[in-house]
Amino acid sequence: MGWVAVIWIAFITVLFCLPETTPITLATFNYAPIAVGAVLLFSGGWWVLSARKWFKGPHRQGDETTLEALEEEIAA
Repeated sequence: MGWVAVIWIAFITVLFCLPETTPITLATFNYAPIAVGAVLLFSGGWWVLSARKWFKGPHRQGDETTLEALEEEIAA
């Protein structure tokens, strides 16, 4: 199901970036590709310049038995 979601999001992202009308003028230009590109450029640049050096991902805060006990307590 995860791959289906990724493919669907990639597909609709392309659709949302297409122009809405023709001919394309400054008034009818779809700025979505520029916004997506800016976000990707900023986040990718931030990762390359800074985050890859210090970000190690989420940390576990307990072992399996502790987590199972917490889940059982919440479910009850």
